[in-house]
Amino acid sequence: MRAAVAATIASAPVVGVVRTDSREEAARIAATLIEGGIQLIEITFTVPGATDLVRDLLAERGGDGPPWIGMGTVTGEERAASAVAAGAEFIVSPNAETGVAEVARAADRYLVVGALTCTEIVAARAMGADLVKVYPLPPVGGPAYLATVRQPLGDIPMLAGGGFGVEEIAAYRAAGAVAFGIGQPLIGAGGAEASARMARALALARGEAEA
Repeated sequence: MRAAVAATIASAPVVGVVRTDSREEAARIAATLIEGGIQLIEITFTVPGATDLVRDLLAERGGDGPPWIGMGTVTGEERAASAVAAGAEFIVSPNAETGVAEVARAADRYLVVGALTCTEIVAARAMGADLVKVYPLPPVGGPAYLATVRQPLGDIPMLAGGGFGVEEIAAYRAAGAVAFGIGQPLIGAGGAEASARMARALALARGEAEA
């Protein structure tokens, strides 16, 4: 599973982040993302009944992914264990926590570990992160900050996270990000607009469209 998720990260590097305080809204957003072609769906633990929603999404999909269903805001070992038990196929944390990494590695789950400084990024990679989520980027300089930390750390694969719009993907890609975590901006007002935004996001993430 870990290798299969890694292959999807390489081919469709947009992680659709579902973060809302309504279980029903979260289910609707996840369905919209899947229908729009997003192949990596992250259900955060801030969603009420998040693990049950993951189970439901996996049951609806049936068989193997993509789309892959993962869990985010996995801040500690207990949440990591709950995510694995629910069937989450990848795990995303906002912080570098050894316990999370140990659970993910033991279960052979693709692991995205959050970090911000050079020290944290190196530590996240050392603890077994397949991908380091540099977070939160917009408040500390966005693409310029990412480009700066990648000067000494260009050998570490990084996901850009922290809240930015679809059109900003190109700048983060130019700064060296290989994947992009993005939520509500993929949806917009819904309907045809959502489909267009997701197609645009994937094209920018793959380097198939101009900014």
